[in-house]
Amino acid sequence: MSQILKSLDRYVRTIDYFLLVVSMICTGFGMMLIYSATAALQEGSGRFVTVQSIAIILGLIGFIIMSCIRLETITPIWRIALVFNLLFQLSLLLFGYEDGGNRSWLRFAGIGIQPGEIGKLLFIFTFAKQANLYRKQINHWKSIVFLCAQLGVMVLAIVIPSHDFGVALSYVFIAIAILFAAGLSLKWFAAGIAVIAAAFPVLWHFLSTTQRNRILVLFDPSISPDTYWQQEQSRIAIGAGRLFGQGYMNGSQTQYNMLPEKQTDFIFSVAGEEWGMVGCLLILFLLNLLIFRVFYVAYQANGQFLTLVCTGVGSMILYQTYVNIFMCLGIGPVMGLPLPFFSYGGSSMVTSFLAVGIVAGISMRTKQRKKLRLHGDPPEEEAILWDASAGEKSAGVWTGSLKTLRQKTEKGLKRLPKGKALSLARRKKKSEPTEEPAEEDTDDM
Repeated sequence: MSQILKSLDRYVRTIDYFLLVVSMICTGFGMMLIYSATAALQEGSGRFVTVQSIAIILGLIGFIIMSCIRLETITPIWRIALVFNLLFQLSLLLFGYEDGGNRSWLRFAGIGIQPGEIGKLLFIFTFAKQANLYRKQINHWKSIVFLCAQLGVMVLAIVIPSHDFGVALSYVFIAIAILFAAGLSLKWFAAGIAVIAAAFPVLWHFLSTTQRNRILVLFDPSISPDTYWQQEQSRIAIGAGRLFGQGYMNGSQTQYNMLPEKQTDFIFSVAGEEWGMVGCLLILFLLNLLIFRVFYVAYQANGQFLTLVCTGVGSMILYQTYVNIFMCLGIGPVMGLPLPFFSYGGSSMVTSFLAVGIVAGISMRTKQRKKLRLHGDPPEEEAILWDASAGEKSAGVWTGSLKTLRQKTEKGLKRLPKGKALSLARRKKKSEPTEEPAEEDTDDM
């Protein structure tokens, strides 16, 4: 019992309250916006507030659980986690539920789960681990092939059943951020951009008509007036708010139901109309504060693997934040990505809290190590390296068993000359130059 109390006391004293408090402030403001956005709907705000409250409670429980897990201890199962994530995404082929034009939901007893959102955390774990294994030869072409293979398989597992390119692109952005933090050369990024640019005409044909129109309408609204109408209403709502907004629950676009998907995709537009530019800047400030804190923890983390995990979490929040805001401002295509901690949605809320909980746990253990002055952490696992020139294992990497090493050592010792070891004094005396005796004068007097 005393050990549990000590662990609890250490947890309370060292947990990263900065991450927790900022996340809760964002969630509180988000609940206010959701209540206002859904007040004018036919079903009212009750159901939306209840579901979001349950998601917040589950998210806080997940935050505590994830902050207590040492990721270093579960890295041996990263391949199992990768296979599970693939099967989880592909389960949409059999049990998927279509909503908003994408087959990206699983529903059990009225509860909706979005595998693409939850799978981001598993992908961050597996991709960061694989990049960490290849850390000493991250720029070798074989390393790039294996890392791109994991990314490509995950993207296909999302796109094939759900056709949700918005979520798939978030995986790509996370992978790019992790590779950059792992030390990948800029020439590989340039090569990747060239490959994507060359393959873009082919990829364009895989997009549906709706997805193409969402991109083209940014340049020519007449291509799809229906698609353009969503972002036009969003811009009108934000513009109507001006500096201080029209007042809480007084936004005309919001309360007259002119703003589409206002509690999810366009929650930022609700804030712009009712709270004005001040409210929008407050949201940006809070989310950027959270993002910078995550990257700061990544900088302070013990070991490259934990640094890459924090980088993945930070890039996930960064991507969702700015894609959602650009979509609301009409300078980015509509992708259906929620605003972290603000938009209505159980999967997004729980995933956000789980992600922040992972970073809080890493921050907590970093503080504990510094306080206890622990050094000499065990070395991180490393993959078998390859020689770029000969295709053989790099020199210095021992691949034999301990028994083989002992046998080789014993053979080497047998070859040593058998003799008594010279003492330090004798060795010193032996190494000193001997003085020749002075010649005697034999001349006769």
